Amino acid sequence: MNMKYIVGAVALALASSATFAATGASCKSTGSVPVAETIKIDGGTYDGGCKTFNGTSALGDGSQGEAQKAYFRIMNGATLKNVIIGKNGADGIHSWYGGTLDNITWTDIGEDAFSVKKAGNVTLKNITGKAGEDKFIQQNAEGTITVTNCILDGAAKFYRQNGGKTFKTTINVSGCDISNLKEGVFRTDSPTSVASLKNSRIRNVPTICIGYAAGKCTSSGVTNF
Repeated sequence: MNMKYIVGAVALALASSATFAATGASCKSTGSVPVAETIKIDGGTYDGGCKTFNGTSALGDGSQGEAQKAYFRIMNGATLKNVIIGKNGADGIHSWYGGTLDNITWTDIGEDAFSVKKAGNVTLKNITGKAGEDKFIQQNAEGTITVTNCILDGAAKFYRQNGGKTFKTTINVSGCDISNLKEGVFRTDSPTSVASLKNSRIRNVPTICIGYAAGKCTSSGVTNF
């Protein structure tokens, strides 16, 4: 067999099996902003300038209490970027009718880091979350969530569809480093929901799929680190 062909085939195989080491969010804090009421972004772009947004007790205490308020609500396709969520995570960030999060850090995940509250498609990219107790992402309405270049260290689940609900959701995750989960990556109670994890790395993760129907939750190019 031609040696050039062998070398080329080996290189192609190695390239196709390589996984991406995530970098996550890149902000270094440029200052502090107190948040006592949810900041609502209705379309357009809100640039946080890499400031640390610190929730007061008016938002919540960062526990698992369900009545806490969000720091931000992105609505109708809005983009939120360059934000650091401080130590009191409260109820993180909410989405109504779709939008984008870019370069967001949760230094200490509260009740949830991010929740879809009203139906719509959402993109999360270049994000980092730490020190969660339960869910990183919560989906309470239909739509597709696309996550790229993320780091999550510490939570029960990376993603949870609202418990007991059967509407269809889709989540696609790629290029992420996910570590120290208590339960698993994806969890649903819906027989129609779909999830995928691609070209990512995991560490101390018990399982990837919980509750999905056969063939509805898939993974490829996933390695341990």
